[in-house]
Amino acid sequence: MRKNRIKELRESSNPKITLKELSEKLKEKGLSFSESQLYYYEQGKRSPRNEDIWEALAEIFNVRPAYVMGVEMGLLSIFPPTL
Repeated sequence: MRKNRIKELRESSNPKITLKELSEKLKEKGLSFSESQLYYYEQGKRSPRNEDIWEALAEIFNVRPAYVMGVEMGLLSIFPPTL
């Protein structure tokens, strides 16, 4: 499982947001994720079953879903070009 950027984005927000605040922001978007679920996701120990979370997190942090997921440049980061 590749490393996502949830924690990085959460802690670099201005102001920083807690897991509880992130959980509340997701609830505003109709997604229910507990603080403990979010902790496991940001640690890379689990992956969300509901793929809508990536889009919601991207909206919250104002980035692309691929960035939140840890895929910097889409497929190019996963499959580097070969020469």
